[in-house]
Amino acid sequence: LLAGRTAPLPDFALGDEALMTAFFKAQGLGGKRLREAVEAARPLGSAHAPSLEGNASLLPPTTVKTRADLAWHLRAWGSRALANARRALAGRYPTYAAFEVVARGRGKAAPSAVGKPHEQRPPKLLVPDAEGNVSVRELNAEFDARYLEDERNPRWVAKPTVAYLWARTVSCAGCRRELPLLKTRWLCRKGSKRVLLTMAPGERGVVFGVQSDVPQGKGATAQKRERDRALGAGTMSSSGATCPCCGVTATMADLRAAGRAGRLGERLTAVVVDGQRGKEYRLPTEVELEAAEVSDDALASLFADVPHGLPDEPTPKAGMGASRAFSVDGYGFDAWRKLFTNRQLFALGTFIREIRRLPLEDYPDDWREALTAYSSCILSKLTDYSSAICSWHNGGEKLGHTFARFALPMVWDYCEVNPLSQASGGFAGMTDWVARYVDHALAALDAAPPPDLRQQSAMELDVADVDVICTDPPYYDAIPYSDLMDFFHIWLRRVLHGLSPETDAAFAAPLGPKWNHQSSDGELIDDAARFEGDREASKRNYEDGMARAFTRFHAALREDGRLVIVFANKSPDAWETLVSALIRAGFVVDGSWPIQTEMQTRQRSLSSAALSSSIWLVCRKRPASARPGWDNAVLREMQANITTQLRDFWDAGIRGPDFVWAATGPAMEAFSKHPVVKRTDTPGSRLAVAEFLRHVRRMVVAFVVNRLF
Repeated sequence: LLAGRTAPLPDFALGDEALMTAFFKAQGLGGKRLREAVEAARPLGSAHAPSLEGNASLLPPTTVKTRADLAWHLRAWGSRALANARRALAGRYPTYAAFEVVARGRGKAAPSAVGKPHEQRPPKLLVPDAEGNVSVRELNAEFDARYLEDERNPRWVAKPTVAYLWARTVSCAGCRRELPLLKTRWLCRKGSKRVLLTMAPGERGVVFGVQSDVPQGKGATAQKRERDRALGAGTMSSSGATCPCCGVTATMADLRAAGRAGRLGERLTAVVVDGQRGKEYRLPTEVELEAAEVSDDALASLFADVPHGLPDEPTPKAGMGASRAFSVDGYGFDAWRKLFTNRQLFALGTFIREIRRLPLEDYPDDWREALTAYSSCILSKLTDYSSAICSWHNGGEKLGHTFARFALPMVWDYCEVNPLSQASGGFAGMTDWVARYVDHALAALDAAPPPDLRQQSAMELDVADVDVICTDPPYYDAIPYSDLMDFFHIWLRRVLHGLSPETDAAFAAPLGPKWNHQSSDGELIDDAARFEGDREASKRNYEDGMARAFTRFHAALREDGRLVIVFANKSPDAWETLVSALIRAGFVVDGSWPIQTEMQTRQRSLSSAALSSSIWLVCRKRPASARPGWDNAVLREMQANITTQLRDFWDAGIRGPDFVWAATGPAMEAFSKHPVVKRTDTPGSRLAVAEFLRHVRRMVVAFVVNRLF
């Protein structure tokens, strides 16, 4: 609705040099004209307003176009929310300065900084000003301008914190000392940069240290990998956690019992800071340990002004089917707030408060709603990187987010982002991500008609003569969508409260909608936990629901319309359900393509034979005159159909599970063109979908074997 529309940027944004520089760069300005435009845009009367006297080349304010689209307004108000939050949060995320020479460039290719001999000085804490900003200007006031001009002379350099690395802890049953629960002690293992967290037994537990420049062993790649695995081994294994002080092992059952009893603690092990040549690692200071402590009273006071208060809503219970994704439940994390540290809750609550306080009254209603809604998306992305389930990727030196896969697993050594950081994972970075999406969306929709958006069940579909229906249906028992959605629902419900009657209605319930037994409608997944553990009832409900939905699609399509289904599941049961539902609803599959849609760097791809492609199936209505088929004829036709397609897929480089399921689409045309397929060897019986799919897989395997041998 806002595509192609602009509005004047607010006055505070015109005085934001970084924002306006980016704004005018996006318009193609550079060099002198860019500097002049930034100066001319400053609002008159501001502290940095330009003076036209003696500066004839300065662009007059009237020549500077400061009307902007929604994306730039979002960037402006995101910057304002961050600035307001920084005032309240700066003391919670201390910044230190180091005494060192200036280094040019970053990373391994950066030139070495050869400075003059100097006495080492301990790092100094930088005290935030009234705006929450820190500076080394006062520390460097002891040096004159001539000294600072020579980069070989050491000076104070700020090193903002990027992240905090934590380990959960438990009391050792053997020595009663604190046992840190660590999967690995590698802080960084990126090329020749190798940093390790060291451990030594202490009086009350483990004493940590940080070892930089860990030498790399010699030998074959496999030998180096095994040496690194042993060198960086933590305390955790598949059997439990072994105490580095006494050697006693706490089993996984012991850890679950400790978690349910509230006896799991946490310890800050290392701090990641942004240095001149990249990420640096050090031990936490006493100030940082104290800053991480946020009292329950402080949380209660903050969330007293947040709609619905602290997120005490229950987390999903672990079970069979899709709900097996929630192992955190077994360790006592039975409320959403428990998946966050108190400091994370305090930061998120502060950002909610500041977003809700943004003075957007001067905008038209559609602009105000859009800015608030997209600001809530910024909060959602920040939340994804601000839970106690996030990990530190030591190979890429970057944060992982909560949903590395579609689950809420137990994470023993987690990473806490600094939300005020300009590095990846902070509020500024999330604002940029969402604004970039808005840039693309506005461009895509500029010449498009307004869409008709509805939030309703497929069972309530009330349209007709539709040309195309495109759907990405639920993947059987693979993903518990609504339970996972609750992670974001609880925060969106708080930040969007009161925005409009529609949003209040959408977020009226504490948690997202699940399956409704009374109406026989709702989220359609195979989750036995919603059927009192009855796996057969859950499976039957999913299969019937898919068939009902496809039947509604069939009724909504015009006679020559098409149904497009996106499916990325390698479970035979899931494909059996999909094929059965399509045939029951009256569809014929007449085209399929494997399209690479899955990120190769996602955790699931790195650790399993996961699909990297989605299979796109194109279906048409089966003629009413279609007659039953016979299995021998159908199988011959199916083999003829897929032989050419298999060659094409193989030549295109498709391999693994993608190749198997990519062949299913062309094979289904021969089967689905008949309402039923009868068996010739057994009168009165039918060729089941499961048996048909087994024939397909056997043909695919035979094709692969012939190609390889």
